[in-house]
Amino acid sequence: MKPILLSIDVQASQATVWTAITKIEDCHLRLPSVKNIEMLTEGGVGLGTRWRETRVMFGKETTETLEIEAFNPPSEYTAVIKSCACEYRATLRLKPHVNGTRLEQEFNARPLGLMAKIMAVIMMPLMIGSIRKMIQGDLDAIKRHCEAKS
Repeated sequence: MKPILLSIDVQASQATVWTAITKIEDCHLRLPSVKNIEMLTEGGVGLGTRWRETRVMFGKETTETLEIEAFNPPSEYTAVIKSCACEYRATLRLKPHVNGTRLEQEFNARPLGLMAKIMAVIMMPLMIGSIRKMIQGDLDAIKRHCEAKS
């Protein structure tokens, strides 16, 4: 699948946006599609942090385990999900921008087996629009939260 890249300009400091995207334990309070978070690792958020996230996707609740695979504060982290014979990778990046911060999210899906590759060819074109809408909804919610705090 070709990566999906979306961005939004937030009128808030990079520190404010970084806090919003890395306070994983209460992200369900900022992101309407996230219904519950269960932290699986203790301590601060960083490389190797794991959590179980329940969110509404494609009209249904689903629960997945995520792990931070790359962590470069205060500008970028990558979370990975392995589910249904696919690896899903979401990278959140912060960049300075006029009057604030540009928040980008890059999303990649990679099938891990032959059947998953076949299904990806069939299903991914149908799902791209819904995935883009979900990511944009998350970015919009983070923007609203951060700008309300500024």
